Amino acid sequence: MRHVRKLPGYRYARRTMVPRIRNSTTARAVVHRVFDIDADQHTPLDVGAGNLISGVGRERLPVVVVVLLGVHDHQVDDIVREIAELQVLTGGFRPVVVMDTPRLGAARTWGYPAELLTDESSWTHESQSWDEYVCETLASVFATYRSTASLIIGPDGLSRADRLLLNGLAESC
Repeated sequence: MRHVRKLPGYRYARRTMVPRIRNSTTARAVVHRVFDIDADQHTPLDVGAGNLISGVGRERLPVVVVVLLGVHDHQVDDIVREIAELQVLTGGFRPVVVMDTPRLGAARTWGYPAELLTDESSWTHESQSWDEYVCETLASVFATYRSTASLIIGPDGLSRADRLLLNGLAESC
């Protein structure tokens, strides 16, 4: 270590490069996948918490899969904004938005991971029903993100029960 400290540029690298690597979600995701660091954890460390909350411990917040099925294009922005407001107020969850409307930008504006389902009216595969497709895709999303909870939000938006569940997650952290 004495020899490394004497190398030219060591102090610069230590002050500038190391914090950037530590804060990089891509670098963290690569390390966690390669070395399987979080194998014994219940929540994945590489799912972003969005760009609204920060601080130590946000990677340990529970992951909530928010499924928007049958929601109109103009409603998606309002629903995701309400989820963002609840996240800021409670600081108790990391949302992953799954929708059947091609409005991924609504979730990505807030820095949330988003997944797109093919809507039922566009489904044309004869070998598999749309229900089976949704079940398989959601199972994959739940397994990939290791979700703690899920919300299914329809055209009416977030219900009182949805808000209570998200607030309850903040209390359990």
